[in-house]
Amino acid sequence: MSTMDRECVSLLPRVCEVLADSGRSLHDDTSLEKLLDWFTELTKTDDGGSLLESCPCLLEFISTVVYNTASDPGVLSFTLKLTGLMAARENGFKILQESSVLDLVFNMQHWQEAGLWDDPCMRIGWIQGLQSMLQHPKAFSLFVQSDFIQPLLRLQSDTSLFVASAANQMLAHVLLHFQPPASTRSDGIDRKDGNDMQTCAPITAVTMETSGEYTAVVMALSEYLKESLVPEVNTQHHQSVQLLKLLALLLAQARPPLRDTLLRTVADSLEVLVTTAYAQLTLPLMDVILAAQSSDGEMDRVSYMQQCNNVTVFLSLSLSFHQPADVLPCPPGLIVTAVLTLLTICSGHTSMCCVNHIFLWLSVFLPDLIEVVKKRVCDMRWEVRDSTVEFLGKVAGVRKQPEEVADRSEDLMISTSCTTPLLKEALQDPESYVRASAISALAQTLTHSWRQGAALTQEKNLLSYLLKQLLETLSKDTEGFARRAVIQYFIAWFSSSSSHSPPSSSSTSSSSLLMNSVRSVLSLGSADLDWEVKVHTLELARLLLDEAVETDLAAVLNTLVELGVISALLSGLVDCDRPVALKACQLLITLRDTACPLSLGALDATAAIATLARVSCELPSWGWGQEIKKILEMKRSDWPNGVSVAAQRSFSSVDDDDTEEVGTKGAHSVCVSVCKVLRSLGLDERLHVLTQSSDHIHNSPLSLLQDLLTASAACAHTDTQPGQEVIVDCY
Repeated sequence: MSTMDRECVSLLPRVCEVLADSGRSLHDDTSLEKLLDWFTELTKTDDGGSLLESCPCLLEFISTVVYNTASDPGVLSFTLKLTGLMAARENGFKILQESSVLDLVFNMQHWQEAGLWDDPCMRIGWIQGLQSMLQHPKAFSLFVQSDFIQPLLRLQSDTSLFVASAANQMLAHVLLHFQPPASTRSDGIDRKDGNDMQTCAPITAVTMETSGEYTAVVMALSEYLKESLVPEVNTQHHQSVQLLKLLALLLAQARPPLRDTLLRTVADSLEVLVTTAYAQLTLPLMDVILAAQSSDGEMDRVSYMQQCNNVTVFLSLSLSFHQPADVLPCPPGLIVTAVLTLLTICSGHTSMCCVNHIFLWLSVFLPDLIEVVKKRVCDMRWEVRDSTVEFLGKVAGVRKQPEEVADRSEDLMISTSCTTPLLKEALQDPESYVRASAISALAQTLTHSWRQGAALTQEKNLLSYLLKQLLETLSKDTEGFARRAVIQYFIAWFSSSSSHSPPSSSSTSSSSLLMNSVRSVLSLGSADLDWEVKVHTLELARLLLDEAVETDLAAVLNTLVELGVISALLSGLVDCDRPVALKACQLLITLRDTACPLSLGALDATAAIATLARVSCELPSWGWGQEIKKILEMKRSDWPNGVSVAAQRSFSSVDDDDTEEVGTKGAHSVCVSVCKVLRSLGLDERLHVLTQSSDHIHNSPLSLLQDLLTASAACAHTDTQPGQEVIVDCY
């Protein structure tokens, strides 16, 4: 262990004693989570068994607490989580099992008899502790043999949403982490294509010894889904919602045969839910359909056709806009959101069967759909307006799909002539979320125009109007959401158009119109008060840097200066928000190493460097310009020995003859050599500082343990007068 680790080990016994003392309460209730985070980091490099052996006080602490049911529930919950963490490796699992504490820690009946199970934090601790432990076959065998699956299934409908959600995640972990390998399909054909859907976490596949246990878990879940997915009473939907969330999570990541088993199990129940038209289940049902359709996993033909049929039935109900509002299967606002979700399917990797069903039913109800959209975009509820605007953007996004899909979407309402007026009006919405969604939807709507150059006068006029509105939003909108969306609009434009046509290919092109606005966008975005707007602005600057691939370095620098990229980067470098300064520093280092090299190879280095040195940018006499000038005054370039004196003089000309003052409204700005600035700012040292969080000094494990002990000592003084209490915050 490192020196700090040894100091922590020396303090651990006293900290464990404080935590195990049932008469003491913790004034900083986040300290236990911070302590658990530290142990989690330790177990990444060292297994729980080694920790238990090197710190025997941990095992003693666990044993003391689980037998003392008078302990604080928060400490008990922490103990359950800590035990699961220590048992996540087989070595730690063995030590805890031999000490006879493992079975008691997760014995639900023990906590029920002590009257502690009713506390939600105890149930959370039980769930999360088990999930941490379930990383190897021995832990899985304990889970099955102790019949933990039954209480876990009951917790799916727990009265606490936090508990139900944790139980949801836990059950998904069990089924996905231990699922058998997808070596064969349901028809017996070997499947070795390497397409593993479960890439987000390592998998411990069941062995021959545990395959029967895994089958038992799947059967228990299947029976539970058959009995519980459809609510018995029309008003009891909480359990169905949780189970649909679980299904969506499983179907998105499960492999055959688990995936096929789940589909066969729930097919009838899903059809009941769809045809019964439970309003509260509309969106969860959409999530399940989306998960089932977007997966690349193999399905047998029966399951596949069943899903297509479910989509068809659901659409026939959900899109019945011609019916009066009181007989719709769910509120119209939810219908718009449901259609939005279905359109998301079109944007993913799905079959033409599903896509055709969607467009078939959209076209059947098209006239009414247009009227509903026009009405909902003016709804009094901003959530409905926001979903509707987002829906319009999704429809426009379908145009980017293969030709057959694009043609069908164009046949629908939703050409730009129909959507654009609605989106232009949404730009003035009083709710910032809606304004932001309108900007995003416009970006999706006009992508096709960007790629074609927008030569048509009508589209050119529209784009000119929109640019004026976007710049006004960026400069005057009081909410950060809309201003962020403006920068993302330009990022989307540049990402879409840069690979199709040169930015200045035509004076009438959309690229030219947009490029003429870039300097204003960078200037406004880099001066914004919202740090996310500034980070997005730097991302736009990065795209412009990546596009500058000319061999003439001086021309590249001049272009970047004219566009305002250099000013945006220098402004970001001295920004008070660390993420902004960090990104700007990284980009400036890239620019320095690319455009201002100290060695130019076989070229006439002296002449070339002198040419580069004459490329200058303006530093204003206020704000960021003043900060940059202060840094330049404090630093001198540290030149490597291999650089000629003439080159040094060329790059150092900012200190001598090439400095030029420019009068601006009574103040004076100064023009400086870009390369000189890049070489003089000490960017590498600044990057080192910016990449180090202050946590490495203050938020250390040692300071946490010391704070816990100090807080305990302070709380031990019972004669403290009111108003003189120590306010404790463990780092």
